[in-house]
Amino acid sequence: MKIFLLGIVLSIGFSFQGFAYPLTPNPEWAEGSLCNRQNPDYSEDRYKEKIPYCERNVSSSTKKSLYELYNIPEKCRNKYTIDHIIPLSIGGDNSPENLWPEHEKVKATRPQLETDLYLELKAGRLKQKQAVQIILREKYKNSAIRSIDSKCN
Repeated sequence: MKIFLLGIVLSIGFSFQGFAYPLTPNPEWAEGSLCNRQNPDYSEDRYKEKIPYCERNVSSSTKKSLYELYNIPEKCRNKYTIDHIIPLSIGGDNSPENLWPEHEKVKATRPQLETDLYLELKAGRLKQKQAVQIILREKYKNSAIRSIDSKCN
């Protein structure tokens, strides 16, 4: 019981010193979403598979809403990018269901993943469905650990 109470006290103490940054997108808010030919950002079909491609188009107000949804303090937002869960290069879209604020430390854990998947898809060695499964598995891999305490560093 004492250990449990100590854990609560410590976690409250840490919450005053910093905040917790998300390690994964929250699947209740963002599951990933694909571009389609009816999407206003659609520009062309790509690759042998004829995958609909959406141009990048994320408004400042959408970014601000995402930072607020994930409780990212304004003073810390320079450590984040608004990430497409399913990258545009493999057929993702710009909907809020496909966006989340990704901390630079999280992004650094998979520096080549999106590029590698794009190159495999472009070369026809990988299908979109496989690329999407890989990206979702990697981006939600640590979903049991929702966040890490941080002081914007």
